[in-house]
Amino acid sequence: MIAAWWLADEAASSLHLPFSGGVVGLFVLVALLLSGWVRPAAIELGANWLLANMLLFFIPLVVSVVQFTHLLKTQGLTLFLDIGLGFASVMLATAFTVEWVCRLERKLRLQKLLRQRAARAQA
Repeated sequence: MIAAWWLADEAASSLHLPFSGGVVGLFVLVALLLSGWVRPAAIELGANWLLANMLLFFIPLVVSVVQFTHLLKTQGLTLFLDIGLGFASVMLATAFTVEWVCRLERKLRLQKLLRQRAARAQA
């Protein structure tokens, strides 16, 4: 996994891409999933673990809020607006991406079904 991250990061920096290696890795993973080289079951275990332990990733956030109450008092509204806009942007991007992938999968399944029907009709 570290080697995959390193390769994606090197690819992003050597190609002067405007995004990080993590995004390159995500695109590579989607391509591998769509091509069938990687099956969803192969990454399901890791994804389930991440979802089960997601709360642990937010503990530093809670500690930061406790430590920087003075910052929240002076610029809290601006911070919360920024966080809210960022959260909304991520949720919208995720929703549109999931919708796009679902439509793509349906289209590919339909094409496969039509090819199978055409092959049966010729036989």
